[in-house]
Amino acid sequence: MVSNIKYRYIGWLEIHRALSILAERVLEEYSPDTIVSIVKGGLIPARIIGDLLGIDEIGYVGVKFYKGVDKRGEKPFVTFTALPRLDYKKILIVDDVIESGRTINTVVDLLSKYNYSGLKSLALFVKPWSPFKPDYYYEVVDKWVVFPWEVCETVREGLDITRDVEDPLILDYCTSASPAGGKP
Repeated sequence: MVSNIKYRYIGWLEIHRALSILAERVLEEYSPDTIVSIVKGGLIPARIIGDLLGIDEIGYVGVKFYKGVDKRGEKPFVTFTALPRLDYKKILIVDDVIESGRTINTVVDLLSKYNYSGLKSLALFVKPWSPFKPDYYYEVVDKWVVFPWEVCETVREGLDITRDVEDPLILDYCTSASPAGGKP
């Protein structure tokens, strides 16, 4: 049970606002050709930032590190890749939160075999203790961050977020559905 974890719920409005601000910052100094999303947390932010920047080409790198709310594994490892041609491209790596920097460093190491022409990183949030700071981030936050695309996952882990979730129907579904997504 993780009920004593201090968290911050980030709703869709704040996500769109944050990514709009980040898109402006990126465009001021960088013009990426391709986005590489760290899956699973960076999947939705990457799609939205791609839309804002007008970038259709998005690659994906699955990285597993967390085993649950505030529980990390020993070290991050790549679970899959689905990447477009990256040689001679300017790449923007996107994730949701950077806590230790180990996940994004795993992706940077993976991408080092390509002959890209530029590489920058973006995350919605970064933890104050992270030794890695992305090139672009919205805010520093010292709490566990909960996004609207991980409500059921968070509820199943035992974190009570009922006071913050905008739509109680999703909470009803999370508590009545089996982990596989179907009704019990």
